[in-house]
Amino acid sequence: MLNIFRRKENKQDSKALTLAEKLEIAKQQLISDLENNGMEFLVSKMASKDDYSDLIQERRRTIDSNYGSTDSISWYAYRQSDKLNSQDHKAELLSLLGNERYVDLKKYIYCCLSSICSNSNDKELFNFLIDKVQIEDDERIKVSILSRLSDVIKDSTYNIEPIKILVKEGTGDESHAAIKALANTNDPEVEDILLDEFKITSTHMKGMICGPLSTVGTLKSIPILREAYKKTRDGFLRMVIDDAVYKIETRAKAATNIGIANSGA
Repeated sequence: MLNIFRRKENKQDSKALTLAEKLEIAKQQLISDLENNGMEFLVSKMASKDDYSDLIQERRRTIDSNYGSTDSISWYAYRQSDKLNSQDHKAELLSLLGNERYVDLKKYIYCCLSSICSNSNDKELFNFLIDKVQIEDDERIKVSILSRLSDVIKDSTYNIEPIKILVKEGTGDESHAAIKALANTNDPEVEDILLDEFKITSTHMKGMICGPLSTVGTLKSIPILREAYKKTRDGFLRMVIDDAVYKIETRAKAATNIGIANSGA
């Protein structure tokens, strides 16, 4: 009798699951699969146009008709790709890249490799990817590679010349991605490249340039930034200019203090 009662109770619990709970279970299963099923599975899901559950359609019919990015399989696949840093994953992705079966997934493979490069500051992989930027004709692939390289700390042994060229000569999307990728470099030409673009571009682009400029700019950038601050009424641009000026001044003070400490040693 007790076992029969428990079976009935389990059936009632199953029926009691709300639509939201069922969707959460499906979402967590997808996340688990993306974490554990390898790179072939991950890149295929990055390319998916499907929702993560058939129940999404029921939710749209009965509760909320809105279409959200977090309903899609690809949204969760991209979030997982952001976290990659394993050399094993790097090797698996490079193997996929050399396989003709996955030629239509190259954009996603490169995206994953760029995440590994960024998360591990892998110089060899960085230079490999920049070589591919020069070879590939597909704008989407170039942007996919460049858009995730901003956090890489790039000393003089990193090949950033192709990135500098794309700022001036690339398509609009390529130029925007290249500007972001010039963050965290120590090439003295980069500050001037960014300032030249800052002076002639739109309010939106000025705001975007402030990000990489805050990582490479010297005190000579500050008068140009402050002049732009005075001329604009755009709240976002003023905020990012303030942030860039603060970071540049903080870095300059730290460098001065180190110089003083070294001279007194």
